[in-house]
Amino acid sequence: MKKILLLILITSSIYAQKFEFTRDDTLRGTITPERAWWDLTYYHLKVKVNPDDRSIEGSTTIQYKVERPYQILQVDLQPPLEIKQITQDGQTLTYRKDGHNVYFVNLTKPQVAGKTESVIVEYSGKPRVAKRAPWDGGFSWAKDAEGNHFIATSCQGLGASAWWPCKDHMYDEVDSMLISVTVPKDLMDVSNGRLRKITANADNTRTFDWFVSNPINNYGVNLNIGKYAHFSEKFKGEKGILDMEFYALESNLDKAKEQFKQAPMMMKAFEHWFGPYPFYEDSYKLVETPYLGMEHQSSVTYGNGYKNGYLGRDLSSTGWGLKWDFIIIHESGHEWYANNITYKDVADMWVHESFTNYSENLYTEYYYGKEAGAAYVIGRVRLM
Repeated sequence: MKKILLLILITSSIYAQKFEFTRDDTLRGTITPERAWWDLTYYHLKVKVNPDDRSIEGSTTIQYKVERPYQILQVDLQPPLEIKQITQDGQTLTYRKDGHNVYFVNLTKPQVAGKTESVIVEYSGKPRVAKRAPWDGGFSWAKDAEGNHFIATSCQGLGASAWWPCKDHMYDEVDSMLISVTVPKDLMDVSNGRLRKITANADNTRTFDWFVSNPINNYGVNLNIGKYAHFSEKFKGEKGILDMEFYALESNLDKAKEQFKQAPMMMKAFEHWFGPYPFYEDSYKLVETPYLGMEHQSSVTYGNGYKNGYLGRDLSSTGWGLKWDFIIIHESGHEWYANNITYKDVADMWVHESFTNYSENLYTEYYYGKEAGAAYVIGRVRLM
């Protein structure tokens, strides 16, 4: 009875709160008329990262197919970043800002149904700093044990427009994408997809070009910058040979080579339960970051301290949660449920998490038996 009364009090308190939705919320969450008439087909994101002053500059080429004629296009970019110029076919376009995050672009060229067009959005500034990544996202600016810059992005919920101009709504995934990241020459960038080339620049920087050949959701796009060591292996999977690539800080290479042995084990179990890994064309990568971890598509990030469990803790209190690394298993499970199958409305994020939580006990069952899997999930429920 006490539990019921407590639940009633908590529920009443929640509903008694006054939630004030702003125009920014409406523009972010709605398929506005300025979004509805065009279908994303391709992005080319170019971004130069300046670690010393924590600023970025670059551009996004947004390619789209015209679904029906319309002359205003919505682009999203969150402050303190600012748009510097927008062009189409070399012509500078005018635009107006609505609220804090939305720019309505006036297109002068007639937009004809069935045609493919593009705009280039140039921008710069100091992006939002993540306070508690990945839950409170943005840029994570850190240093490794040797004093080298160690940088990463995370933006689930917050939105990709926190660090690059885009169509920031989950209903429309781009078909493919090129990500070009320029960093100081002694550092490396690891992003989604496959590395096409590395270009040495005259200003003591290098540009890393990563191509994503599969559709990708906005929050799944990421950059990870550090002094990385790289190793890999070939996994014989259900669709053939899968390239599994691993990036760890140089000082953690030996730890990574041991801990990341769990990644092929994960792949074997999840292909058994869920079918082929969805992104063979783009490879699978596990990348060390200065925060706990995130399910970025084909670029899963890792910061679990090379420990089993969740930062060394068993979330089920059964012992089974210490048999495997929570971040490797959970975040990789999102490749099937979040990246391959993505919600169209942020209100349905629970679907991603519920399926992927279920994947934890399926992994446990695959390697340790049905009783172990059941014990793990019951233990997790008891602690919720």
